[in-house]
Amino acid sequence: MKKITALSLIVIMLCLTACGKKDEEKPAAKAATPSEVYAKMEEQVTFPEPMVKLSDEDLLNTFGFETAGFDEYVYAICENILLAENIVLIKVKDETAAEKVKQKLSEYVNDQTMMLESYVPEQAVIAKKSVVGVKGNFVYMIMSSKVSELEKIVNDMVGTN
Repeated sequence: MKKITALSLIVIMLCLTACGKKDEEKPAAKAATPSEVYAKMEEQVTFPEPMVKLSDEDLLNTFGFETAGFDEYVYAICENILLAENIVLIKVKDETAAEKVKQKLSEYVNDQTMMLESYVPEQAVIAKKSVVGVKGNFVYMIMSSKVSELEKIVNDMVGTN
């Protein structure tokens, strides 16, 4: 009797394990790099005038950022400096640094908005609508007349957390 009960339990356990729905873990989608995101932006959005990617030195002079703390970045501005078209996409090495980077980008947006109000008021309206955000270790600033289209690309490629 004990053998039959033990055997029954084993059969029941095997049935439950075999018949149970297997949770297949999907590999997490790899977050896009700043270069990949910017390439998609260039592909899908027409900027008012051509954009120019800037260097490590420009990033340091504008924001005070040392690139040693970044895995990768893209800093692009419009060729016409009177247009409020600036994009900064940064993948920081240490996620804890993301908020500090975001803070500096937000300060930049405020400074640019005030400056543009004095010299090119119609561009100040664009600057006021800028978005600065953090998604894990991906930090971005979008100052553009196409801000909603560009932010959608970031959300689609990097995620919405």
